[in-house]
Amino acid sequence: MKKSLARIHVQQSFCIYCAERIEKELLCVDDISNVYTYPVESLVVFQFARANELSMALNKLMELGYPPKGDVIKEENYVPPLCSCEKVGYSAA
Repeated sequence: MKKSLARIHVQQSFCIYCAERIEKELLCVDDISNVYTYPVESLVVFQFARANELSMALNKLMELGYPPKGDVIKEENYVPPLCSCEKVGYSAA
């Protein structure tokens, strides 16, 4: 089956430690592979087979607090970002 490439710029920045968690969570979605994160650019890249997997990956990013740029999130649906490392001395750069 042919795979497509998704390049998702997310609204929140994240550090390299949280990037590992994002990768791990996305790899749990069936038919998602080759997940790469780029903390400095707030970018998540992965391959998927069908639109259903893309939708599940986007939902997973939303659950983790990293909605795609351009998405408008209602206040009652807001999930704080996973990354709180900046508060303890780590940074995305």
